[in-house]
Amino acid sequence: MILIFDWGHQTLREIGPLSKTDFNTPLEPAMAWLVVRRSWFRVFFIPTIPTETDDRLIDENEIFFKIEKDTFERYKPLAELNVAISKSEISNEEYDIKRTKMGF
Repeated sequence: MILIFDWGHQTLREIGPLSKTDFNTPLEPAMAWLVVRRSWFRVFFIPTIPTETDDRLIDENEIFFKIEKDTFERYKPLAELNVAISKSEISNEEYDIKRTKMGF
């Protein structure tokens, strides 16, 4: 039996966008996206076992910035809220109220 495997395959899961004013970073571009990057062990080219998981910011130039888990968890609701307003799922008034409740 032949077993085909590899490791290091990466996937990105976008959580949502953050503006430079939302998150204090040395980012030059105005926007960044909160993402979860995973590296996988694959068998027959199917991602099977995650080998590494990182919480990151990625800017418009596709440069990754690693962030701490607690920082990721703090900004995740804001990134999800930004997705909701960009898809017109909530009104501007709802956005402002929810953002204020989050402390941003």
